[in-house]
Amino acid sequence: MPLLRITHQRGALTDAQKAQLAEELTSAILMAELGADTPAGRALAYVLFDEVDPKTSWFVGGKPDTSPPKGGRFLFDIVYPVGGSMQADKTELHAAINRIVANTLDVDGSFPNRAGDWAFVHEVPNGSWGAGGQTIGIREINRFAGGGPERSGYFEQLLAAQERIREAHGFPSEVSRANPPLNNP
Repeated sequence: MPLLRITHQRGALTDAQKAQLAEELTSAILMAELGADTPAGRALAYVLFDEVDPKTSWFVGGKPDTSPPKGGRFLFDIVYPVGGSMQADKTELHAAINRIVANTLDVDGSFPNRAGDWAFVHEVPNGSWGAGGQTIGIREINRFAGGGPERSGYFEQLLAAQERIREAHGFPSEVSRANPPLNNP
């Protein structure tokens, strides 16, 4: 269930470029989260474009960004459930985003030429993602969206480690969070 928000400077993209970016970036974010680009995953993958006026709402160094690099500037906010992707997948996703943008805009994507294009991966904690009126996590998403089987082993280990951390530090159990005591002694 990846969500990608692309904030960009107004006029930086044509409708055809948006369509191309949405298609190619959907595949990239699915590969990073699920390890597979599946029809079920595509049905849950969102790409949203948010245009910002560079003269009134996009500032660099405290000043309006009136002289951006060719193609404008971009911020990519990628949202996954925690455990959806390993660090190597995030690193590959950063490279894929850069490659896709450079190809779509016909610009030199090398560093530092596109240093102003930032990609952020935000991971939603297990139990904080909901769909269809239900709380869901990476297990349900991976199963429903046809994620790669190697993902299951990774996120099961990650979720178990997070539970051990909670237990070791005395965090409340799921039961006590769901049923807090009525009176404090």
